[in-house]
Amino acid sequence: DAEADWQPNIDQMISQGCEHIVTVGFALDAVTQQNAPENPDITWTIVDQDFFDFDAGEDITYDNVQELTYQTDEAAFLAGYVAASVTQTGVIGTFGGANFPTVSIFMDGLYYGVQHYNEVKGTDVQVLGWDPANPDTGLFTGDFTDLDIARATAQSLLDEGADVIMPVGGQINLGAGAAMQDMGMGATGDTFGALIGVDTDQFVSAPELADLWLTSVEKKMALGVTDSIVGTADGSFTPGVLRGFLSNEGVGISDFHDFDGIVTDETKSEVEALREAIIAGTQSVSGG
Repeated sequence: DAEADWQPNIDQMISQGCEHIVTVGFALDAVTQQNAPENPDITWTIVDQDFFDFDAGEDITYDNVQELTYQTDEAAFLAGYVAASVTQTGVIGTFGGANFPTVSIFMDGLYYGVQHYNEVKGTDVQVLGWDPANPDTGLFTGDFTDLDIARATAQSLLDEGADVIMPVGGQINLGAGAAMQDMGMGATGDTFGALIGVDTDQFVSAPELADLWLTSVEKKMALGVTDSIVGTADGSFTPGVLRGFLSNEGVGISDFHDFDGIVTDETKSEVEALREAIIAGTQSVSGG
């Protein structure tokens, strides 16, 4: 629940004879880097973090640590394209918990996916809350758990006309969903409205908002963690950074669930073609 818990939790795992320890999230960078070299007989996996010495400009690697990272802008690009195809107001909103690279990478992909749709279709769908060219103007709550702040932030986007919103980070999607439910929004609501989830398929993780989940930008964390643990068991463990891309199914977008009949067959085909082009390297996800 707090930073003070991290070291005691790791100490408990070590004392219980754990042979492989998984730490989850960029916030656990320092405590993982402290404990891994002190316990070289234990293998470690950290999710969502690449160790890097910014002062020296050098990557950091430990022989017993695997760092799982995710190129989520590839999948978010697809989600942005879908969002632009279904919006009825022509306005997409996004906001994050804080302006960290693991947050803003989602927002980058969403932004450029919408721009690509505009380029292809000759539309002018707007993105509120994030502009990669002006990151200092991005919309962030400063908190990953405060649902009241998240709700108010989402409401500000709704007041500006957004009918599709992608909140990035922690539980803030729940605050956004509450604001949209209050307005009767959803796939089958009185007013059209949709959320884009992040990390996992939020239709499964937050079923109370089922009618709002257009899709989710997924990190296939279960696959990476499973492979890492199996590697420890069979001796094939590989230290260093392993990055999830569309090409290795490390990232992706979830099913459209209640929006499946709203997302057209044409859009579905275009998204599949975009996915293949991104994998082939012929489609940039960064505006190039």
